[in-house]
Formats: sequence, C-alpha cells, structure tokens
Amino acid sequence: MEERRSQVLALHQTRQGAERLRELVGAAPAAQLVGLEGSVPEFEAKAARLQPQVLLVELAGGVNGLAETLERLQRLVPAGAIVTLARSRDPDDILTAMRLGVREYLVEPVTPQAFNEAVLRLVRLHAAAGGPAGQVVAVMGVKGGVGTSLVALNLAWCFSQDPSRSVALVDLDLFAGDLALLADRPVRRDLSEAAAHYQRLDAVFVAGLTCEVAPGLRLLPAPEDPAAAEEVRGEHVARVLELLADTHGLVVADLPSRPDEAVLAALDRAEVLVVVLEPSLVGLAGARRLLGLLDRLEFPGQKRLVVVNRFGLKGALGKGELVRALGVEPAAWLPEDSRTILEAVASGRPVCRDWPRSRWSRRLAALAEDIAARLPAARKEARA
Repeated sequence: MEERRSQVLALHQTRQGAERLRELVGAAPAAQLVGLEGSVPEFEAKAARLQPQVLLVELAGGVNGLAETLERLQRLVPAGAIVTLARSRDPDDILTAMRLGVREYLVEPVTPQAFNEAVLRLVRLHAAAGGPAGQVVAVMGVKGGVGTSLVALNLAWCFSQDPSRSVALVDLDLFAGDLALLADRPVRRDLSEAAAHYQRLDAVFVAGLTCEVAPGLRLLPAPEDPAAAEEVRGEHVARVLELLADTHGLVVADLPSRPDEAVLAALDRAEVLVVVLEPSLVGLAGARRLLGLLDRLEFPGQKRLVVVNRFGLKGALGKGELVRALGVEPAAWLPEDSRTILEAVASGRPVCRDWPRSRWSRRLAALAEDIAARLPAARKEARA
C-alpha cells in the first residue's frame, strides 16, 4: 500500500544519474520518489521541509565533492537515512562515506531489487518495533594470526549452549577464512553462492548454505574459490546477516583484519565488536590502528570489547604496559595455552567443548557470559 512506502528524495549530479535514480526508485516496491533535484541548495531545502525517510545521493566522482552536503543532511534530516549510488569501490571512498553518515553505499551496477532491499533494511533498522530476531556479535583481529577465528568459533559454541538460543557462525574473511577447517567441516556450499544467487536470496536459501557444527550452532563458510570471493559485495553480506538474524537468536561474524565491504556491512549490523590482539609490540600497533579506524567510523566505544589472546607468553608485554598503551581495560585476558590450542586446531574441535577445564576455555566462557549480558534485551526467538 502507498502509505507503507518509504519516501525517497534524490540528488543527481549527471543526466545519466538522474535517469538511474528515477529508474531504481520507480522499480522498488518499498520506495516512493518525492523529489529528484540537480541543485544541492534546492535538495537540502526540500529535505529540510519534507523530512523523507531516505536521502538518495548520486556520487558521480569521489565522496569528498559532497562531503559538506552529506554532513549537513545529518543535521537537516536526523531521522533520515543517507544512501549513495557510486561507481567507486575504493575502500577509502567507502570509509569516508560511512564516516560522513552514509548508511548504504551502493556501487553500480545496482539492480532495483538490491536498492529495494537496502530500503527495507533501513526501514527495519529504524522501526520502533519488530525487526530481526537476533543480534550480531562481530569478532575482528588487529592483524592476521592473533587467533580471531578460534575466538569466534568458541564464542559461538558457548552461546549455543543456551538451549533457548540458536546460533549462526559466519566466516567473512572472504579470501582466507578457515572456520570450516577449525570446525572440521567439509565445505560443500559457501558464502559465494549468496552472491551468485542474490536475486533469489531468502531465509531458506541461506539456511541451505550452512552446515551443523554442534546442536544449535550452524556455520556459513567463507568462499573456497578466490575468484568467487571477488564477487561478494557489501549488500550481499548485509542481506545474509539480516536473513540469519531473522532465523537465529545470535549471529557471530568472523571478520578479517583489513577493512572491506563485508567488514563495513557487519560493523553496521553489530551489537558488539570483539577486538582481538596479542601482547606484542606488533599487536599493540595493530590495535591502535584498528581502534583509530573505529573512531573515524564512529563505531560506538561502548560496543567494543578488547580481548588479549595468548597473554602470559614468554617475552610478551605485561598487563600494565598494555592497559597504559591501549587506554582501555581489556574485557578478557585469554592465557597462553599453546599445547591445548594446537591439539584443538589439529583435530578440528572447539576448545571450550572438549577442554572445558583449561584456563583458556574458562576465560573464554566468562567472556561469552559478559557479551551475552551486554546484548540488548533478547527479542523474540527465530521464526524458522
């Protein structure tokens, strides 16, 4: 029905862009075009007067040309969501756009369905009631090799021990994901299929991509083929996370240390971000870079939990040095336990399941309890 469609006010910079914006909104059942402007002052004046739900902006060149406009739009229409239609996939452009308040960064070629689903995502995020059933916990290392995937796997297993909660674990390290190996699960289907079949993506299709790791815990593996991984975009990841959250009480996303479209989509959806580092000078430098990036992205500090893995390793930095250098108190200190960890990795078994009495397992389980307590009040459990 007409009243359920989100009002979209659009700004074009080129004649071709005007045609594309009109085409996308006109073909989106969830959207209604209330204005298409080529003048920034007229666009801003109409935005202030109409207060539309969606502000759709063509980025014909880089983001910086409209930086001031994007900043003003946040003040003029505080309840509106900014969506950009761009040609650049440059990570710097994407990061700049997100920092300027852009909620959906769509890269051409964009299908009407992709635009419609972006609008639906924004409607759900801003709805006063309802929304996806589950929450998303993201786990991100400050660099490779700090044990991020191990932490993600074991957190997911701990969460799944609550019989009232189903858990999905997603490997978003598109080019180097190893969660399937850590969980000793053969990869028959993976995340790349969600991109290849995006037009028919729904909860049933996504469920078919997952495999069971343990009762109440399912895994969606990263792509095995690097060429297929290249085709996975931010909008694909956002849709997959939304569908998994609609059918699971909790989604754990294992992120790579480098920022890309998948990472930004996961951060936009995450209720909690676990930042994993090791107690070394290299690990500390990586932590500073990542925390600085999160500041620039305006990812809330109260949603971040810093976790030190391999604490107590011979020759590593001490607790006092780390706290002073980081400027925050880590939420958990996971002790060095190479013997147990190596055995778990070699056998493809969660440490917390098969070595529950190890010091590492006990600290990780305590971290899982802390995270669960920080999550917003649980919404109704999965509908599937």
